[in-house]
Amino acid sequence: MSNRLVKQIIIAFIFFSILAGIGFLIYYFNRTIPSCDDGILNQSEERIDCGGPCAPCQSINTEDLEVLLVKAVSAQDSFYDLIVQIRNPNKNYGSGRVPYRFRLNDVEKDLTLEFSGLTFILPNQSKYLIETKVEFSGQAPKIEFSLGEVEWQKLEDYQPPQLIVQQKEYRLLDGDQLGSSQARGVLVNKSNFGFEKINIDVLLLDSFQNILAVNTTEMKTLLAGQERDFFINWTGEIPGEVASVEIEAETDIFDSSNYLSPGGEPGRFQEY
Repeated sequence: MSNRLVKQIIIAFIFFSILAGIGFLIYYFNRTIPSCDDGILNQSEERIDCGGPCAPCQSINTEDLEVLLVKAVSAQDSFYDLIVQIRNPNKNYGSGRVPYRFRLNDVEKDLTLEFSGLTFILPNQSKYLIETKVEFSGQAPKIEFSLGEVEWQKLEDYQPPQLIVQQKEYRLLDGDQLGSSQARGVLVNKSNFGFEKINIDVLLLDSFQNILAVNTTEMKTLLAGQERDFFINWTGEIPGEVASVEIEAETDIFDSSNYLSPGGEPGRFQEY
């Protein structure tokens, strides 16, 4: 091997060693250092941010979520709207991660449809889960609903978001308007923070409180103290006479990016 080739190999080795060293330094100074308040199970903790190298985990004594209602409402053709109502009996514990699963069965046609999702629930909250326009070619499907393992989070001095729905009404639309009927209201945010996303669920009820139809929408960027109109339309005819409308508004307090300061900038979860 010539001296020139040896020199080239040495120079290349030094060059790549320098690059590797620079890469290591960049990684080292920009890496996320595991801690006991990073919200990640990443350093042999028993649970997130407790146990192992962190403070001992407090024993969590929580009650299971209750399923109060499971129902399917025929929307149109082969589509159904699914409604579930769940309740959290725990006063100081909520969760930003509640997995759930729907299973629709038609035994006569040997049809099955399954799908899953995630939701959140606040302490001591009852809420609806609404899945609209689920396509299923069976007739009057049997619905099975199940909840997965809930990741509980304790909230000290908890104050729920003050999202108030006012001026609720339901009306039929004229022929030249989009849809057959409409629910509307005014959502008022009386909380100390604005929110990036707010879910609005609407149920149409008859005089016996039977659910005739449901719908849901999402409102974006509602600042503290702000109010805004919302409208939800139905395209098909409602099967029955609507006697009342129930409207619920909720927001995910476990998602830090969901908070907005009065000026519209991201807020801090710790303030809630």
